[in-house]
Amino acid sequence: MTDEGVEFAVTWPRPGGLWRRLFASLIDYLVIFVALYALVAALFLMTDGGVKGNFWLNWKTCQSASLKGTGDLSLSRYDWQVCATSFFGFPVARWAAGTSTDPQSKAVSTLSIDLDSNGNFRTAALDLGFLKVLVLATYLLVMEGAFSRSLGKGVLALFVHDELDWHREGLALQKAVRRQVVKFLGYLPATLVGAFFAFQTWKTVPAPILNYSRLEIVIAFTVSALAFLWPCWIALTIALGNEPIHDRVAGTTVRVLETDQ
Repeated sequence: MTDEGVEFAVTWPRPGGLWRRLFASLIDYLVIFVALYALVAALFLMTDGGVKGNFWLNWKTCQSASLKGTGDLSLSRYDWQVCATSFFGFPVARWAAGTSTDPQSKAVSTLSIDLDSNGNFRTAALDLGFLKVLVLATYLLVMEGAFSRSLGKGVLALFVHDELDWHREGLALQKAVRRQVVKFLGYLPATLVGAFFAFQTWKTVPAPILNYSRLEIVIAFTVSALAFLWPCWIALTIALGNEPIHDRVAGTTVRVLETDQ
Protein backbone atom coordinates (compact mmCIF):
# COMPACT_ATOMS: atom_id res chain seq x y z
CA MET A 1 0.00 0.00 0.00
CA THR A 2 1.29 3.43 -0.94
CA ASP A 3 0.37 6.92 0.20
CA GLU A 4 -1.41 9.09 -2.30
CA GLY A 5 0.66 11.92 -3.74
CA VAL A 6 3.98 10.19 -3.12
CA GLU A 7 6.29 10.29 -6.15
CA PHE A 8 8.95 7.65 -6.49
CA ALA A 9 12.35 8.78 -7.76
CA VAL A 10 13.60 7.41 -11.05
CA THR A 11 16.40 4.90 -10.59
CA TRP A 12 18.89 5.86 -13.25
CA PRO A 13 21.34 3.36 -14.76
CA ARG A 14 24.96 4.05 -13.88
CA PRO A 15 26.79 6.81 -15.80
CA GLY A 16 28.81 5.85 -18.83
CA GLY A 17 32.14 6.98 -17.43
CA LEU A 18 35.10 8.58 -19.19
CA TRP A 19 36.78 5.55 -20.76
CA ARG A 20 33.61 3.95 -22.05
CA ARG A 21 32.51 7.22 -23.63
CA LEU A 22 36.01 7.86 -24.99
CA PHE A 23 36.20 4.49 -26.74
CA ALA A 24 32.68 4.99 -28.12
CA SER A 25 33.78 8.34 -29.57
CA LEU A 26 36.85 6.70 -31.09
CA ILE A 27 34.67 4.11 -32.86
CA ASP A 28 32.38 6.86 -34.17
CA TYR A 29 35.35 8.83 -35.45
CA LEU A 30 36.74 5.79 -37.27
CA VAL A 31 33.34 5.25 -38.93
CA ILE A 32 33.30 8.85 -40.20
CA PHE A 33 37.02 8.74 -41.03
CA VAL A 34 36.59 5.74 -43.34
CA ALA A 35 33.46 7.20 -44.97
CA LEU A 36 35.09 10.60 -45.62
CA TYR A 37 38.27 9.12 -47.03
CA ALA A 38 36.29 6.82 -49.32
CA LEU A 39 34.28 9.81 -50.59
CA VAL A 40 37.35 12.00 -51.12
CA ALA A 41 39.23 9.18 -52.86
CA ALA A 42 36.35 8.88 -55.35
CA LEU A 43 36.19 12.66 -55.87
CA PHE A 44 39.97 12.86 -56.31
CA LEU A 45 39.80 10.40 -59.18
CA MET A 46 36.66 11.93 -60.71
CA THR A 47 38.08 15.48 -60.68
CA ASP A 48 41.64 14.50 -61.66
CA GLY A 49 43.04 15.80 -58.38
CA GLY A 50 40.73 18.84 -58.16
CA VAL A 51 39.40 17.70 -54.76
CA LYS A 52 41.57 16.45 -51.90
CA GLY A 53 41.21 15.77 -48.21
CA ASN A 54 43.40 16.00 -45.14
CA PHE A 55 41.73 14.81 -41.95
CA TRP A 56 42.89 14.06 -38.40
CA LEU A 57 44.72 10.86 -39.34
CA ASN A 58 46.90 10.87 -42.42
CA TRP A 59 49.26 8.30 -43.87
CA LYS A 60 51.66 10.50 -45.84
CA THR A 61 54.52 9.23 -47.98
CA CYS A 62 57.14 11.47 -49.59
CA GLN A 63 60.06 10.88 -51.91
CA SER A 64 62.68 13.18 -53.37
CA ALA A 65 62.15 14.46 -56.89
CA SER A 66 63.86 16.68 -59.44
CA LEU A 67 61.55 19.23 -61.04
CA LYS A 68 62.14 22.03 -63.50
CA GLY A 69 60.36 25.35 -63.80
CA THR A 70 57.25 25.72 -65.92
CA GLY A 71 55.72 28.93 -67.23
CA ASP A 72 56.81 32.01 -65.30
CA LEU A 73 57.68 30.03 -62.15
CA SER A 74 61.35 29.41 -61.48
CA LEU A 75 61.32 26.14 -59.59
CA SER A 76 64.84 24.88 -60.14
CA ARG A 77 66.15 26.54 -56.95
CA TYR A 78 63.86 24.42 -54.77
CA ASP A 79 64.64 21.05 -53.26
CA TRP A 80 61.57 18.99 -54.08
CA GLN A 81 59.66 16.11 -52.60
CA VAL A 82 56.57 14.52 -54.11
CA CYS A 83 54.11 13.58 -51.36
CA ALA A 84 50.84 11.68 -51.36
CA THR A 85 48.15 10.66 -48.92
CA SER A 86 46.32 7.45 -49.73
CA PHE A 87 43.34 5.48 -48.47
CA PHE A 88 43.83 1.73 -48.93
CA GLY A 89 46.01 2.50 -51.93
CA PHE A 90 43.64 5.10 -53.41
CA PRO A 91 45.11 8.66 -53.44
CA VAL A 92 43.20 11.40 -51.65
CA ALA A 93 45.87 14.10 -52.03
CA ARG A 94 49.05 14.46 -54.09
CA TRP A 95 51.38 17.43 -54.09
CA ALA A 96 54.97 18.59 -54.65
CA ALA A 97 56.64 20.32 -51.69
CA GLY A 98 59.67 22.53 -52.35
CA THR A 99 62.10 24.23 -49.95
CA SER A 100 64.63 26.92 -50.84
CA THR A 101 67.18 28.78 -48.69
CA ASP A 102 68.42 32.23 -49.68
CA PRO A 103 72.25 32.12 -49.65
CA GLN A 104 72.58 35.66 -48.29
CA SER A 105 69.71 36.13 -45.81
CA LYS A 106 69.41 32.41 -45.00
CA ALA A 107 65.64 32.91 -45.20
CA VAL A 108 63.75 29.74 -45.98
CA SER A 109 60.85 29.81 -48.44
CA THR A 110 58.52 26.92 -49.14
CA LEU A 111 56.26 26.12 -52.05
CA SER A 112 53.51 23.53 -52.31
CA ILE A 113 51.93 22.66 -55.66
CA ASP A 114 49.04 20.26 -56.06
CA LEU A 115 49.41 17.52 -58.64
CA ASP A 116 46.84 15.77 -60.78
CA SER A 117 46.43 12.01 -61.00
CA ASN A 118 49.28 11.84 -63.53
CA GLY A 119 51.71 13.83 -61.39
CA ASN A 120 51.43 17.09 -63.39
CA PHE A 121 51.17 20.54 -61.81
CA ARG A 122 47.65 21.91 -61.43
CA THR A 123 45.91 24.83 -59.73
CA ALA A 124 45.18 24.38 -56.04
CA ALA A 125 42.69 21.62 -55.23
CA LEU A 126 39.75 22.09 -52.87
CA ASP A 127 40.69 20.62 -49.48
CA LEU A 128 37.62 19.10 -47.82
CA GLY A 129 39.39 18.57 -44.50
CA PHE A 130 37.23 21.22 -42.82
CA LEU A 131 34.18 18.95 -43.24
CA LYS A 132 35.30 16.39 -40.65
CA VAL A 133 33.71 18.09 -37.65
CA LEU A 134 30.52 18.98 -39.55
CA VAL A 135 30.06 15.42 -40.83
CA LEU A 136 30.77 13.90 -37.41
CA ALA A 137 28.31 16.26 -35.69
CA THR A 138 25.63 15.55 -38.32
CA TYR A 139 26.13 11.79 -37.96
CA LEU A 140 25.76 11.98 -34.17
CA LEU A 141 22.75 14.27 -34.50
CA VAL A 142 20.93 11.80 -36.75
CA MET A 143 21.88 8.66 -34.82
CA GLU A 144 21.16 10.03 -31.34
CA GLY A 145 18.01 11.77 -32.53
CA ALA A 146 16.65 8.55 -34.00
CA PHE A 147 18.07 5.85 -31.73
CA SER A 148 19.59 7.63 -28.69
CA ARG A 149 22.92 6.08 -29.55
CA SER A 150 25.55 6.09 -32.26
CA LEU A 151 27.35 3.02 -33.54
CA GLY A 152 30.12 3.58 -31.02
CA LYS A 153 27.70 4.01 -28.15
CA GLY A 154 25.86 0.87 -29.26
CA VAL A 155 29.06 -1.17 -29.16
CA LEU A 156 29.92 0.17 -25.69
CA ALA A 157 26.31 -0.24 -24.42
CA LEU A 158 25.70 3.48 -23.90
CA PHE A 159 22.36 5.26 -24.22
CA VAL A 160 21.61 9.00 -24.38
CA HIS A 161 18.62 9.63 -22.12
CA ASP A 162 16.30 12.61 -22.06
CA GLU A 163 16.34 13.68 -18.41
CA LEU A 164 12.61 14.45 -18.55
CA ASP A 165 11.61 11.23 -20.32
CA TRP A 166 14.22 8.60 -19.64
CA HIS A 167 12.24 5.73 -21.21
CA ARG A 168 12.13 7.49 -24.57
CA GLU A 169 14.23 6.09 -27.43
CA GLY A 170 15.54 8.89 -29.58
CA LEU A 171 15.99 12.54 -28.64
CA ALA A 172 13.70 15.39 -29.57
CA LEU A 173 15.14 17.37 -32.49
CA GLN A 174 15.70 20.49 -30.38
CA LYS A 175 17.62 18.53 -27.74
CA ALA A 176 19.65 16.60 -30.32
CA VAL A 177 20.65 19.80 -32.14
CA ARG A 178 21.47 21.63 -28.91
CA ARG A 179 23.60 18.73 -27.70
CA GLN A 180 25.76 18.57 -30.83
CA VAL A 181 26.11 22.35 -31.26
CA VAL A 182 27.43 22.77 -27.73
CA LYS A 183 29.53 19.60 -27.90
CA PHE A 184 31.43 20.82 -30.96
CA LEU A 185 31.36 24.53 -30.13
CA GLY A 186 35.08 24.58 -29.39
CA TYR A 187 35.85 23.27 -32.87
CA LEU A 188 33.71 25.89 -34.66
CA PRO A 189 36.45 28.57 -35.06
CA ALA A 190 38.90 26.02 -36.48
CA THR A 191 36.23 24.73 -38.87
CA LEU A 192 35.38 28.23 -40.11
CA VAL A 193 39.05 29.15 -40.55
CA GLY A 194 39.68 25.89 -42.41
CA ALA A 195 36.73 26.47 -44.72
CA PHE A 196 37.83 30.08 -45.38
CA PHE A 197 41.36 29.11 -46.40
CA ALA A 198 40.17 26.08 -48.40
CA PHE A 199 37.92 28.21 -50.63
CA GLN A 200 40.37 31.13 -50.69
CA THR A 201 43.19 29.01 -52.13
CA TRP A 202 41.01 26.82 -54.36
CA LYS A 203 41.98 27.12 -58.06
CA THR A 204 44.73 29.66 -57.31
CA VAL A 205 48.18 29.57 -58.89
CA PRO A 206 50.88 28.26 -56.51
CA ALA A 207 53.14 30.87 -54.93
CA PRO A 208 55.80 30.84 -52.21
CA ILE A 209 54.32 30.62 -48.73
CA LEU A 210 54.96 33.95 -47.02
CA ASN A 211 55.77 34.54 -43.38
CA TYR A 212 52.68 34.97 -41.22
CA SER A 213 51.96 38.25 -39.45
CA ARG A 214 51.74 38.41 -35.66
CA LEU A 215 47.96 38.74 -35.85
CA GLU A 216 47.67 35.63 -38.00
CA ILE A 217 49.93 33.72 -35.61
CA VAL A 218 47.82 34.81 -32.62
CA ILE A 219 44.59 33.80 -34.37
CA ALA A 220 46.01 30.42 -35.39
CA PHE A 221 47.28 29.77 -31.85
CA THR A 222 43.95 30.77 -30.28
CA VAL A 223 41.94 28.60 -32.65
CA SER A 224 44.23 25.60 -32.10
CA ALA A 225 44.25 26.05 -28.32
CA LEU A 226 40.45 26.21 -28.18
CA ALA A 227 40.10 23.09 -30.33
CA PHE A 228 42.47 21.28 -27.95
CA LEU A 229 41.21 22.59 -24.60
CA TRP A 230 37.48 22.21 -25.31
CA PRO A 231 37.48 18.37 -25.48
CA CYS A 232 39.97 18.24 -22.58
CA TRP A 233 37.54 20.25 -20.43
CA ILE A 234 34.67 17.94 -21.42
CA ALA A 235 36.75 14.84 -20.62
CA LEU A 236 37.83 16.28 -17.24
CA THR A 237 34.21 17.05 -16.35
CA ILE A 238 33.18 13.46 -17.10
CA ALA A 239 36.20 12.07 -15.21
CA LEU A 240 35.13 14.05 -12.12
CA GLY A 241 31.69 12.42 -12.26
CA ASN A 242 29.80 15.45 -13.53
CA GLU A 243 27.67 15.96 -16.61
CA PRO A 244 29.58 17.70 -19.43
CA ILE A 245 28.37 21.05 -20.71
CA HIS A 246 26.55 19.69 -23.78
CA ASP A 247 24.48 17.31 -21.65
CA ARG A 248 23.67 20.03 -19.10
CA VAL A 249 22.56 22.46 -21.81
CA ALA A 250 20.54 19.85 -23.74
CA GLY A 251 19.00 18.23 -20.65
CA THR A 252 20.40 14.80 -21.49
CA THR A 253 22.54 12.21 -19.75
CA VAL A 254 24.61 9.29 -21.05
CA ARG A 255 24.11 6.06 -19.12
CA VAL A 256 25.06 2.42 -19.45
CA LEU A 257 22.28 0.45 -21.12
CA GLU A 258 21.32 -2.15 -18.51
CA THR A 259 20.33 -5.58 -19.85
CA ASP A 260 17.18 -5.72 -17.72
CA GLN A 261 15.70 -2.51 -19.05
